[in-house]
Amino acid sequence: MIHHFEILIDTMMGMTYEEVEMAVKENAVVLLPTGVVEAHGPHLPLGTDIFASLNQALEIKKCFDAAGRKCVVAPPFYFGGTQAMTRQFAGTFTSSKETIVSAVKDILKSLDRFGFQKTVFLNAHGDNLQREAMLQAIVESNEVLHMKSYWPEYEDDIPYQGFTGEEDYLLKIAPFSLEEAFDIARWPEDEFDIHASAFETALMMDICPQMVREDKIKGLKPTMLVGEQRWRWNEGNAEDISLVPKAYVGDPAGYQYIKAHMDKVYQAYANSLMEIL
Repeated sequence: MIHHFEILIDTMMGMTYEEVEMAVKENAVVLLPTGVVEAHGPHLPLGTDIFASLNQALEIKKCFDAAGRKCVVAPPFYFGGTQAMTRQFAGTFTSSKETIVSAVKDILKSLDRFGFQKTVFLNAHGDNLQREAMLQAIVESNEVLHMKSYWPEYEDDIPYQGFTGEEDYLLKIAPFSLEEAFDIARWPEDEFDIHASAFETALMMDICPQMVREDKIKGLKPTMLVGEQRWRWNEGNAEDISLVPKAYVGDPAGYQYIKAHMDKVYQAYANSLMEIL
């Protein structure tokens, strides 16, 4: 029986221990894709975030390879944390902050034991619980390990994400505008287009269209969350589930007016990483 394991073959899971040893000797940078398994509306798979971060890692690796730079992709970490409303839906796995910090620190400890010098996180899940846990794991690991771990952030987003810009684990990625990443014939009806909506659906149509249930998108209306409704979405309490009854936030149907060009994004991102590292 033949199964399709292509998505993992080009990570460390497809390597032998001798190949990992060689990568260490060649001073390879480790890319660590992180995300969660989470409800993404009736039209996108639960693994959307990890498919996005793993695809980003694999494409960046291709750019590194083409430039003669050494790079490996660690096994993806996808049992992260979800605080927002999607945690109330079937299929959303979420871990506590303590569990995430402990698990990620163990992963970094292993990479350090192998002899790697640098690990770069590629996170595709913006939930505050996830981000706080990842950053805590990075800071605490950097204090005790020989290997250093890094969190990339677009330079123009740094102040909006709560960073000072002076953090020694922060990689400042050159800005890349939304209009450069997407051809936008018409903007989504809902400006709060943040989860399983127009842009994320367009991204998935670009990287793995076979995973998008296009027939499920017809008839999905914009959620149009405003004011405290957005705060309540982030808090994720069960009594507020009527705000997002189909586990998306934004305007999924708007994807038809948007074309993603993630290859441009990945190349620019890789160029920034190679320049910094």
